[in-house]
Parts: sequence; structure tokens; C-alpha cells
Amino acid sequence: MDDSRTGSSRFHGRRADRAPMTWGQQAIWKSIRWLGEGSHYFNIRRTLPVPPGRTEAQVAAALGQLLSRHEALRTHFRQAATGPEQEVTDEGTFAYTVYDTSPGTGAETAGRLAQELAGTAFDHDRELPLRCALVLEAGAPGQLALAFSHLGVDFWAVRELLADLAALLYDRAGPAPDWQPLDQAAFETEGAGAARGTASLAYWRTTLSRVPPAMFTRPADDPAPDRFVRLRMDSPAVAVATTALADRCRVSTQTVLLAATAAVLGSYSGHNTAVLQLIAVNRHDERSRRLIAAMAENALFAVDSGTGSFEELVRRTFLVGMNAYRHAQYDPLAMDEVLEEAKAASGGELDLSCFFNDKRMHDRWPGLPATDGSAEQLRALTEKTEVSCVGVWERQDATFFVHTAYEPDTCLLHLMADTRLVPRPEIERLLRSFETLLVESVAGTVALETLR
Repeated sequence: MDDSRTGSSRFHGRRADRAPMTWGQQAIWKSIRWLGEGSHYFNIRRTLPVPPGRTEAQVAAALGQLLSRHEALRTHFRQAATGPEQEVTDEGTFAYTVYDTSPGTGAETAGRLAQELAGTAFDHDRELPLRCALVLEAGAPGQLALAFSHLGVDFWAVRELLADLAALLYDRAGPAPDWQPLDQAAFETEGAGAARGTASLAYWRTTLSRVPPAMFTRPADDPAPDRFVRLRMDSPAVAVATTALADRCRVSTQTVLLAATAAVLGSYSGHNTAVLQLIAVNRHDERSRRLIAAMAENALFAVDSGTGSFEELVRRTFLVGMNAYRHAQYDPLAMDEVLEEAKAASGGELDLSCFFNDKRMHDRWPGLPATDGSAEQLRALTEKTEVSCVGVWERQDATFFVHTAYEPDTCLLHLMADTRLVPRPEIERLLRSFETLLVESVAGTVALETLR
């Protein structure tokens, strides 16, 4: 980088107001406050190429329009005396950093800047939930580096924002969405929105009364630099096998991966019922799909993972999972009361710290390696599997967290675990057991009892 300076753009929204946080905002707010300065873990970073021929003034105008169109990006968040609060400002100035770099290095520079921008926690009371750097290549706009607070947006919203910003840069933007976080907050306090929350609380209360209160007995909160470890398995074999099983069972690949998570977790923990929290996108209609906000909440999933065959588990998972996702919109403060009731009923034990999250935004892998579907070829494909470490932390609010990432030709399956419960060598063994279970289930019937 040869030079840096500050640029700015003006934004003008249609209203300014304050309201309680939406349920989705409250859900992530709780985790952000718990992690404190470590909450940069939740920040989302992205880069976006600037169309050729755009001037810096045009890029600044597009950024200003983006904030004007989406209230979430011009919102401050705080813990008020009456509870978690969002405050939308209607106009102001958004500052960004401008870097000038050599031709051909813009993408690499933007990637590095995005990582830096996302590397510290947001001060939500004073800072808008977006940071930005514009990378110039030989004086011409080339790339944007962006970092978002998860309190302002979720992964779905980020995808929508990038598409909207690209359209603004090309002067092709459609109408701004009418539904904003302030509208969502009002919807959740009365009528159909409140009724949906009440039904979700009833579902959780009933489900918690029927399932093990914990998959593991969680050890004391004793932070250590490398206590929580995330490994990633890069497995084309898992992608091919998961696709074959999804086709066979007429379900999504997400359902197959969730069923495999339940089988592995149930087997390792010694429970016949696997209990997981799922990250629910909560985008059920066109209005919510266009909403730029943090909408995700946890869904409660509990399935018999110890009897029958794996294919039978896949089919059970589809039905149970649909019901879980249907009941994933609720007031987090009211949910705290439900959880306290369940904890008291179980003699003081309740730990819902096992999670699954499919982050791919794609259900299929379009670039899968060609195979004839035989067990021999699938087993041979496992020789290409690689496992690597992608992160260590001293504190996390999960003990067992499976998530996916997207590549078109392979399954990227991550497992983060508390090494006090799952020693580091066991994390890799469990990842490879996913692969074995899926591959062998394509080859023939796998009885779940044999996993124990």
C-alpha cells in the first residue's frame, strides 16, 4: 500500500426513530455481550470489485445510497434501562478509508483490509455496524473491503447487501425494500408476529420436557488459549455421498448432513436422543427475504439418533427439522424464562451448547467429481480428504459446533469443540467418522446401533 486517506459519503434516510431490538438482534446481542472484546469473532468480512470506469465520487455516492436504503446500516445499538434498544438515524456522514495500491494487487489488498476491518469488536453505541475501505489501483477504484457487525446483519442479509451495492455501482438498483428492522420490531409485539413467538415458546417448553437436559456435562469455565479448537475436513467424498443419499431419500443435502451430525453426536455422547440447536435463517416470505437485519435465531432440534438405519434417521430428521425451524422465532427474554423452567425441572441441569449450521446458501455442489456411485470409487475418493486446523479460542459459548462452508466441488465440514470434552485428536476422528458413515450408507444399510 502506497498511500491512505479518509473519504466520506452522505446518507439520507426517510426516518429516525428508536425501538426495542428485534428478536433476531437480541439473540446475537446476548452472545456479543458475553464475548465482550472477543465478539469480533462474529464480524462478517467481504470484498466487492468496483466496476471499471467508476470514479471515487460515484463509489461514495453508492455507499451513501446503500445506507440510505437500509436502516440496519445506520443504526446504533445499546442496552437501555428498558431493555436492548435500536436507534435509527436518518442522516449523517459515513467515513471510509481510501488506499492506493499498485495495479493487479487490488484484490489481495482488499482481502487483507477486510480481515483487518473485521478484527476488532464494534462499539455499537457509537459506531454504525459497517466498516469500509476503498482500494484504488493506480488511482482508479478497484475493490471495496467491507466488515459488518453481526448485530446489524446476518449472512443472508450480507448476500442481499452485496447484490444491492453491486447494482448501485452499476446504476441498476431497483426500489428500496419497504420492510425495515423498526417494522419488524413492531410486528413482533402484536398480532401474527407475537402469536408466532408464543407458539415457539410452547414448542420449546414441550420439547425440553422430553429430552436429555445436556449432551455433555460441561466442565468449569476455565479459559485457556487453545481450549476451543475448530478443524475443517475438505472431503469430495462427503459431497458425493451426501448428494446420493439426498436423492435416494428425496430430501436436501442439508438434511443429510444434519442427520449425520445427530448420529455422530449421539454416538459420542452416549445418548439415544441427539439434541442440537440449529441456526434458523427465519426468512419465510418475500418481505423477510429482502429485510436487511439480523433475523437468525436458534431452533431446537431433538431426534432419535440411536435406533434403526441411517437412512431412517435421515427421513426422521426431515420431519423433525421442519418442525424445529417452524418454531425458531421468539422473544429471547421470554425464552430465558422457559429455559430456567426446564433447568429447574431437570434438577438444575440444562446445557444446549451443541449446534449445527449449514452456511452454504447452496444445497448442491455443481462441480462434483464424476463417479459411478460404487462403494469402491467412493472409498477411493476418501484418499483426497484433508483435515486442517482453522482456529483456536480460549472461550466459546458452544461445546460442539458443526458447520459447513461452500465450495462447488467438495464438502467443507467444520467441527469446533471444547477440548475438555472432545480432545483434539478426537475432533479429527469424529470428522472422519462423518465421512465413513455417509460413504458406507451409500454402499449399504448402516445400523445406528453399530456406531456405539
